[in-house]
Amino acid sequence: MKTRDKILQTALDLFNKHGVPNVTLRRIAAEMFISQGNLNYHFKHREDIIEALYFQLLETFESEKAKLDTEKIDFQFVMDSTRAGMEALFKYRFLMIDFNQNMRENPKLHEHFKQLEEVRRTTYLYSFDLAIKAGVMRAPAFEGEYNGLNERIRVFSDYWIASAEVYGEPVETTVDKYHNLLVEMFFPYFTKDSQREFLLKRL
Repeated sequence: MKTRDKILQTALDLFNKHGVPNVTLRRIAAEMFISQGNLNYHFKHREDIIEALYFQLLETFESEKAKLDTEKIDFQFVMDSTRAGMEALFKYRFLMIDFNQNMRENPKLHEHFKQLEEVRRTTYLYSFDLAIKAGVMRAPAFEGEYNGLNERIRVFSDYWIASAEVYGEPVETTVDKYHNLLVEMFFPYFTKDSQREFLLKRL
């Protein structure tokens, strides 16, 4: 692993464990047993590391979005794709644990994150349309119904990790718990066949 990649992985681990405000460049360098000058050769500021980690997360979401046009859209795809998105967010959970603070203190990250939300929004709306056509989800009962669902998902997505942190959810089971809650949010929008499949998987 190249030094730059090691820095990013070390910073990610420290940010996730201690939070951004408690992790300095000096602390990252000390964790790696390298000089801060060596670290500064790759990243001048802590915000540069955060931005690089953000773009790693964005690549994951772009990859998941690309699957919409290459894989069969069925109930299992909905389960797998939503879980993959949540696992990606949880891997970079430091961004979400201190979500409001990170957005306030890093305007550049704030702008980037709004772009990420646009990727998430278009991905969900497109996936809803494909799922309706595939018979996995029902047609909307009124105009804009799925826009509302997308907004509720956005709020949930922005704060489920912070909620897990506040209430001390075990790291090992956090994604399982909140993925179940997310899928339950989809339940009223599933077709009868998808609802039966969902209920069978819970047995």
